[in-house]
Amino acid sequence: MEHFSIGIVSFAFAFLFPTLYFVGFQVRRLGAWSKREEGPKDRIGFFLLVAAIFGFAVGSFAQPLWNKADECKAAGQPVLSCTLFSK
Repeated sequence: MEHFSIGIVSFAFAFLFPTLYFVGFQVRRLGAWSKREEGPKDRIGFFLLVAAIFGFAVGSFAQPLWNKADECKAAGQPVLSCTLFSK
């Protein structure tokens, strides 16, 4: 089994990671606003780009597991045990 592959999981994580960062950023802004404090000073564009790149890399390492799960499902085998414990 290969350890790195580009596919749907790569792009899903590349979308998910920046979204989670942005939600966290907005929560911090809301917390600062509610306390009448100054908001976070993050360079949000930079961090969104870094989160997208990191998400793409993590997704590319997770993609082979997704492919293996599809093969196990198509063969009618239990997905979790087949994906994690078969060679």
